[in-house]
Amino acid sequence: MESKGLKNVLSCFGLILAGALLYSLSNPGFIVKQGFAPAAWIMYVPYLFLIKKCTFKSVWFFSGLYGIFAVGLYAYWLYNYSSICLVLVLIIAFVGMILFGLLIKAIDYMFLKNAWLVQFIALCAFDYVRTLGFLGCHYGIAAYTQWSFEPVLQSAGIAGVFGLNAFVIFSSCVIFAFLSKLQDKKRLVKIMISDNTHYEGPSYVNYVSDNEKRLKNTSLVLPVVGLVIWSCLFVLMIIYGSSVLEKDHDYDYVKVAAVQHNDIPENSGMESYTQNVQDLIRLTDEALEINPDIDMVIWPETAVVPSVMYNYNRTDKNERETLIHHLLQYIDSRTPSFVIGNQHIVTDKSGANKKYYNSALLFTPQKNVMPPAPQIYSKNHLVPFSEHFPYEKYFPHIYKTLLDYEKFFWTPSDELKVFNEKGLSFYTPICFENSFPELTRKACKMGARSVFCLVNDSWSKSLGCQYQHLAMAKFRAVENHVPVVISAVSGQTAIIDYNGQITAMALPFTKTYVVGQVPVIPQDQKPTLYNKIGDILGYGMAFLLLAVLLIRIFVDIIVYIIYGRLQGIKKKEYHYFWLRNRI
Repeated sequence: MESKGLKNVLSCFGLILAGALLYSLSNPGFIVKQGFAPAAWIMYVPYLFLIKKCTFKSVWFFSGLYGIFAVGLYAYWLYNYSSICLVLVLIIAFVGMILFGLLIKAIDYMFLKNAWLVQFIALCAFDYVRTLGFLGCHYGIAAYTQWSFEPVLQSAGIAGVFGLNAFVIFSSCVIFAFLSKLQDKKRLVKIMISDNTHYEGPSYVNYVSDNEKRLKNTSLVLPVVGLVIWSCLFVLMIIYGSSVLEKDHDYDYVKVAAVQHNDIPENSGMESYTQNVQDLIRLTDEALEINPDIDMVIWPETAVVPSVMYNYNRTDKNERETLIHHLLQYIDSRTPSFVIGNQHIVTDKSGANKKYYNSALLFTPQKNVMPPAPQIYSKNHLVPFSEHFPYEKYFPHIYKTLLDYEKFFWTPSDELKVFNEKGLSFYTPICFENSFPELTRKACKMGARSVFCLVNDSWSKSLGCQYQHLAMAKFRAVENHVPVVISAVSGQTAIIDYNGQITAMALPFTKTYVVGQVPVIPQDQKPTLYNKIGDILGYGMAFLLLAVLLIRIFVDIIVYIIYGRLQGIKKKEYHYFWLRNRI
């Protein structure tokens, strides 16, 4: 018995490792820098087998452990920002997967015949729910594994990231159902053959009858139907995606340059800030020398650290004020408009109280540069813990600890901004923001027809992290059928067309730039279906799961208990009665 128990434990650890490796392999990371998309179609199979193998007493531990391994292998790059941050994320993953594992195991008990279908709904709902609230994050959602599979990616324009997410997850669930039912049938037949000599007469008839019921539960009809449906959808997605990619549009174009100055994240202070501005100016001039017809220049998130507005208006002469004047004089002497990332500081009348914003500033030479009066967008959705912690009142000690480490928190803005310049209407999500589809969707509804992402992933020192971020930017393009330009500190600086195809990309971790054409999409362009319906397949799955579970519980309480009483079943026997009769 001890040997069997050890074998089961080792088997569970093997499934955890296999599931975590598939999860990491599917996504961009240290195993495959750009990820291996087909691996995502089976990446949840080991986890579902893990849940099946575990008991209620052990599922919390093994499911939580899976969360640690999967997230650890995916988000390993957080260590380069802060080991504390990585530990915190792993703790959140552990607790989250404990709760989810208990739910999935409960579903396994409640729906004997086809639990895999409800588990599929639960996986889809979980991926949506975990993007909500203060801790909400889109990193690691299954759909993003398909970012480089462009014909399949086009379906995001119809159903968004959560529609494609359901498609990717379904393949794992239906494959698990097929293999699991084959395994159950084989085991049951083996037991029936070995037990054949132990029963005779009426007892044998009852034995065969009970096992015939169990054999019906191993029917492969529904999994086979599921595989056929998935295969047909896959073919249709390829056909649809290929037809979309073949379409061409007659648009006017604006030429843009996205600069990547490859700042070293550990550096700070005036010497570093001055060097960054000098690098940005030099790279911009190189781009303008080769392409004098550039209309717009984009610099990354907080490319200019000293606040432009705050330091320009200072009365005391200092290095920051000198640097800002030099920068503004440069911008005003050039032809293109400039979008620059800046730490924007706003003070009250006394000048004592400051609010710090992570902002994008739009300058038009000879119009709003000297004195500076740029159009400004400030980041709405801040990174939890590192940029924002709104629970000072409830957790003052945590707030103080974080503030000691971060020095200050950004202030979140509460409005989106659509810029209009050089014929382009564009939205400027700042770094973490472009991972949230609803923000870009809302901006496009407000009139944005292109997206300029200002990004800083240099702290990760990871090509995998930068590709993970790039994957999400491609989805934003397809979901709304708008071009996306990324200006990143260290990469991936790129230009993406409205079909999610990368038309230009800079070599990562180098001081460089990319130049490309951005189409001027008219305001009357027909919106995508996703732009109309939003993430309905995300919250729809969450409500569907809730409804299914409530109905199941209602059936158990009302039907089984009442029927059980009519049959004379005692209260202490309800559990066994329910197990025998669950569907």
